[in-house]
Amino acid sequence: MRAVHPVTRAVQSAALLALPHGGQRIARRNAWVATSAEAAWARNRREAELALQRALLATRRSAAAQ
Repeated sequence: MRAVHPVTRAVQSAALLALPHGGQRIARRNAWVATSAEAAWARNRREAELALQRALLATRRSAAAQ
């Protein structure tokens, strides 16, 4: 198992040399994916907050009407 780490490191080094700009394209793609996921998470959270606020308002109105 100890031989796996140096082999992995060698493969990564070779891949970075072979890739254009030292893997910069992959790094940018990973950053874009992370940013897109974060934006989707924030959008979903905001929608959930609005739904909870509407439900709370409806509950208060219903309680006040009784």
